[in-house]
Amino acid sequence: MRKEWLINIGLLTASVVLCIGMMEFALRITGIIQIGPHPPLIYQTSNNPAISYELIPDLDRTAYRSRVRTNALGMRSEEIDPSRPLFVTLGDSITFGYGVENEETIAARLEQKLPEFQFLNAGVPGYHLGQETALYREKIATLQPAGIILVFHPNDMNMGTGWLDQDGVLRAEGDDPRDRPALRCSPITTGILGKLPAHCWLDRHSALYVGVKKFILMRTSMEELQKGQKESQQNPQSDSITDAQIDSYAKQFVAFNALLSPTQKKIFVIWPDRELYAVSRPKIRKIAAKYGFSVVDLYDTFGNEAKTLSWDSVHPHPETIARAAEVIMSALKQ
Repeated sequence: MRKEWLINIGLLTASVVLCIGMMEFALRITGIIQIGPHPPLIYQTSNNPAISYELIPDLDRTAYRSRVRTNALGMRSEEIDPSRPLFVTLGDSITFGYGVENEETIAARLEQKLPEFQFLNAGVPGYHLGQETALYREKIATLQPAGIILVFHPNDMNMGTGWLDQDGVLRAEGDDPRDRPALRCSPITTGILGKLPAHCWLDRHSALYVGVKKFILMRTSMEELQKGQKESQQNPQSDSITDAQIDSYAKQFVAFNALLSPTQKKIFVIWPDRELYAVSRPKIRKIAAKYGFSVVDLYDTFGNEAKTLSWDSVHPHPETIARAAEVIMSALKQ
């Protein structure tokens, strides 16, 4: 009886190990889950320190679960068509179109609706207004665009300038260059995964572990998103943007506006986040309006519940982008 019991335990253990091994092999061979730092190799260091980094020109590469194609200027649009009036969309990863295809970005959606104009997508992940100003001065001003659409997201108030390390990883301002992502690990430390031994080894070597970790983090992120939305609705006067941040942004806004022509159409788009920013948002709107921008506040359309990507709690779903483009188009027609 004991021998039979040991045989059954051995067979069960072998079956579990074989199953795990097969899943590990399948994830590795298909490339669904990648181990270690695999930055999207779509950036290059800019010659302009104020820009810091930029998209690689003439690019066609997979990044952020989508296909990223850039033109000769290093922007996620088709080549400039001089026969049509040009509008430029400026911003960060929201404008760039993190996680969506080229034809699903804000600029592309607007051009689909208004084909008599060309919309240049000058958005770059991680950019703040200072970098956008430098980009406009260096690459866009000479194109003499008929209009500017500046897309603001509340995280633009965090104005640290990121940089590109030797591995192609975007790093935050102040990061130590010696602290390479390849040498770090970030395992799950709670629940069943937290009880597994060799956390760092698994995090660096097991595609199955990394896949399960990503699923858990995605679920946790969505739960935190819903919690943050509800808390802000219950306490709308609780606002994480400070007056000091607004003052700093206003100074950058003055510098940006100084580059624009009085004849240009100027649209300022406030993109919604999980927090309502009921106190700071009117102040930000006032800054844009003071300098002749028509303000499109997408909180009026979505509140703080704009649909995001299924695997990301910040960046908008294609449906959200399409609806936002309709609202922006109405402002352009006015």
